Amino acid sequence: MVTRWLGDKKWLFVPAGIFLLIGLFFVLNSSPAYALDESNCLQCHGNAGLTKTDNVGQKVSLYVSEKSINTAAHRYVDCTSCHSAKPHDAAAIPSKESLAQQCGSCHQYEAKLHSQSIHGVQLALGNNEAATCIDCHSADGNPHTIIRTLEYTAPTYKKNIAATCANCHAQEDLMASYGIVEKVYESYMRSFHGKAMELGTYKATELDKATCTNCHGVHDIKAVTDPGSPVAGLDNLSRTCEGCHPGAGVEFAKGFLGHKEASPQNVPAAHYTEIIFSTLLITVVAFGVIIMLLAARKFIANRWKERA
Repeated sequence: MVTRWLGDKKWLFVPAGIFLLIGLFFVLNSSPAYALDESNCLQCHGNAGLTKTDNVGQKVSLYVSEKSINTAAHRYVDCTSCHSAKPHDAAAIPSKESLAQQCGSCHQYEAKLHSQSIHGVQLALGNNEAATCIDCHSADGNPHTIIRTLEYTAPTYKKNIAATCANCHAQEDLMASYGIVEKVYESYMRSFHGKAMELGTYKATELDKATCTNCHGVHDIKAVTDPGSPVAGLDNLSRTCEGCHPGAGVEFAKGFLGHKEASPQNVPAAHYTEIIFSTLLITVVAFGVIIMLLAARKFIANRWKERA
């Protein structure tokens, strides 16, 4: 029936083919989207050699990559919205704190949360090592390359969050200066949550595993010793676990190792269980290898007897 219908109307393929070719032509030859630049700032700032000397005599690059800004989250926000109508009158190079304040002029709720977080408090004290907006939302710490959170390549896309946090929290020397000796990123990636997140795809339906922000918060991250932290104490921790594991309770939370290795002092049951199973695994594998070697030896010996 269908074959007979198509046979009578083969002429339909001609206009369909023409429309398909026209559509393909427009897709392949369509112009790329360009960032809003009403003041033609990129006419100068698109020059890779453009620099400025700061107050201490160091050269600071004023280059803005047109390619990067054309795909950035704020590509349709004009430069002067962040840099003011007279950007050349600025007395100093923007600092991390002033950049965070500028972001907060639009993102007020997030800025308020960040100011109360461990990162925001440290930043207010003049600590430029503290994470701020551009450290998490830009892959290269550049306010002009901030990417929307829902884009797969964004540092804050859920699958990428652990690696983004690791930019700071995997630096042993930096963490040691704050008294943090646990290898937080390595321990997370060894955990069930980390392995499940790593093995999963970028599909939203497969990103239901816990990552750093699920347990520690997003813009309002607190120190683990802060009573308001979601992971401070068993009561807070159990409530945090219950966000994904309904009815988990305190006993469930007690079995969580955190970012510390199991030891005779830290969850000894897990430590000794690991030793027992590791020893059992090595013994079984070694026993299996011995059996295979003996079987191979016997097989070779029999083959030699047959030839003799």
